[in-house]
Amino acid sequence: MTRSLDNTPIIAARSVLFHLCSVLATLFFLLFVPFLLAPVRIGWPVLRAYIRVQLFLLRAICGQRFHVLQDAEFPSGPVILASRHEALWETLVLPLLFENPVVLLKQEILRYPVAGAIARKLGHIGLDRSGAADRAREAFGAARARAKEGRSFLIFPSGTRDPARRFEVQKGTAVLYRALGLPCVPVVLDSGTFWPYRSWLRRPGVITVRVLPAIPAGQETATFLTRLQADLGRPA
Repeated sequence: MTRSLDNTPIIAARSVLFHLCSVLATLFFLLFVPFLLAPVRIGWPVLRAYIRVQLFLLRAICGQRFHVLQDAEFPSGPVILASRHEALWETLVLPLLFENPVVLLKQEILRYPVAGAIARKLGHIGLDRSGAADRAREAFGAARARAKEGRSFLIFPSGTRDPARRFEVQKGTAVLYRALGLPCVPVVLDSGTFWPYRSWLRRPGVITVRVLPAIPAGQETATFLTRLQADLGRPA
């Protein structure tokens, strides 16, 4: 647990220093954008190095670390990683832990000049929340193609960060599960305690990432949603 979760001046000062160093590191890595826009075998190692630098800064400046608990043997082959979403932290760390899965993200992110171009190069897929059927078919078609390449997927079933910690699973998660026919591995974490919602503070302590037993492929939709909802509500 944390040494202190209070908004002390020391935590605030360390958070400011972290953000300054993070910006400087980001500016440095902008020099490598051409590599990030290269094929995945070139771009991913560069992005992986950037994530590791950010984690080093969090550890060295803010006293923030993480550890991973695994409740069962991880399935062989591609899976759908369904993670609780408490902070931006997991959008950095989970791709690192699971070796660049295809991230299903908001369509708007793909429109960002640099981040969107990098996301497309890494094979990530945008989800249109308007509910347009043709765009949904296009997204699931792209997902099936990535699955045939042997890649896993990362999705946040609640759709966005949830400060109330309800973590309500959206039905689109079940559609993806049925469409791909892959096992679903729930992931719970407590990053929101250390990266508070809409706060610039980075609190010291150990973030727990807990990988739960896989939900086998082929479950009925209602059974799948009930199990996933229960799993994502479990403590890290």
